[in-house]
Amino acid sequence: MSSQGDDPAARPGKHERTVYLDTLGCEKNTVDSEGALGMLIERGFRVVDDAADASLIVLNTCAFLQSARQESLERLRELADEKGDGRLVAMGCLVQGQTHDLLRDVPGLDAVIGVGQYDRLAALIDGGDGGPLGTPDEAPYAGYGTRALLGPTHVAHLKIAEGCNQKCTFCKIPALRGSQRSRSIPELLAEAHALVAQGVRELILIAQNSSAWGIDLPGQPRLGDLCRALDSIPELKWIRVMYAYPPMFNRRLAEDVWSVDKVVSYLDIPVQHASARVLERMERGYDPQKFLRQIAELRAMRPGIMLRSTALVGFPGETEDDVVLLLDFLDDVGFDHLGTFTYSHEEKTTAFAMEDDVDASEKEDRRARVESIQWDVGLARKQEWLGREVELVIDEVFEDAEDALVHSVAIEAGSDLRESWSGPVAFGRSEGFCYEVDGGVFLPAAGLIEGQFLRAELVACGPFDFLADPRKAEER
Repeated sequence: MSSQGDDPAARPGKHERTVYLDTLGCEKNTVDSEGALGMLIERGFRVVDDAADASLIVLNTCAFLQSARQESLERLRELADEKGDGRLVAMGCLVQGQTHDLLRDVPGLDAVIGVGQYDRLAALIDGGDGGPLGTPDEAPYAGYGTRALLGPTHVAHLKIAEGCNQKCTFCKIPALRGSQRSRSIPELLAEAHALVAQGVRELILIAQNSSAWGIDLPGQPRLGDLCRALDSIPELKWIRVMYAYPPMFNRRLAEDVWSVDKVVSYLDIPVQHASARVLERMERGYDPQKFLRQIAELRAMRPGIMLRSTALVGFPGETEDDVVLLLDFLDDVGFDHLGTFTYSHEEKTTAFAMEDDVDASEKEDRRARVESIQWDVGLARKQEWLGREVELVIDEVFEDAEDALVHSVAIEAGSDLRESWSGPVAFGRSEGFCYEVDGGVFLPAAGLIEGQFLRAELVACGPFDFLADPRKAEER
């Protein structure tokens, strides 16, 4: 957000339309916030970085877990205390979840709007409480074509669908976001062109289930069709697929998607568990042994691909035997990146009717065991890349190694050159790392800028990150 500094003369005039927007939760929320900001800017609002200076203060909330709801409530109360004469609006999942009467529970909150209803924001500066909430299936989600990017301009998420038709018992997304609604290729292509015009060179495709994109559209286009359309944008370099649902990302779909040149050698394919009994209770719809074969097939089809997944421990009824099955599975499959989560007992999920019978401390212990396995697996997987030359994109350039916190990065194999680094340090990614989700690559940054693509040799690694030397690539 733009900076106003402390100069009173720089503060907005009494009648100027200004907005302060804060975002909590996932990257899908970030896309919504960028769409909302873009619409407000088009309608004459100016973005400020202090809630006290805004005539409209907006918090895009998260409600996926109890901890996220608590964070949203705390931030709303902070903004209510910080605001001046502006109107405070809560939007998004916490509002849609209707687990709180926010207008009653948060003094100073002026209006609420549900998910995807940010076309109503501009009018709220003149009064009103947001109007009827409506259902998530009715939300217009306008504004994606005029997004105001909140992060770096070389990478952006492209939300290809909203909602979900899967019935995973632990997940409340269908209750918060509704049924799946795929966005059409012309609409997505127009948004992608607009993002590329802002400097974006990598698009990260996100949805609740990317594998199912298009099945609800006329003619039932598939994910490969969308990727080919995006591939036609000359300036675009990388297309990344996230949230592939295992049973639906079959060989045919994989071949179609990976036939597109700009689709990177990376796939996010959440597994959640490896006990057939637990998977059945989760209603995930697949067999762990079949999934092992599927992963082997995907790796054979795309040598060098990096795979990301997620594991959920502490689900109702999970036993020690189930945990052992999960640990053995993770050791066997060898994901390059893994996110680990503990089960949260959530209303508006099918699992809420089950007994939450795994103690909180035991859930954390199980997560620690999964993370311990993944430390070794991640290290082994990354060691296979040492000595290879790869293409990197620079996400950030730091003043020096201390500013980059590079000496706190776990490095356990290869040639650790950090003590010899002086001057700026860059953090970047190969195509095997997703922005803000996985680790990345640290390297000396002399002459490098954010958004630059270059080749470098991977010289050292830990379980999450690499160190690289761009000079060795230049010498070849």
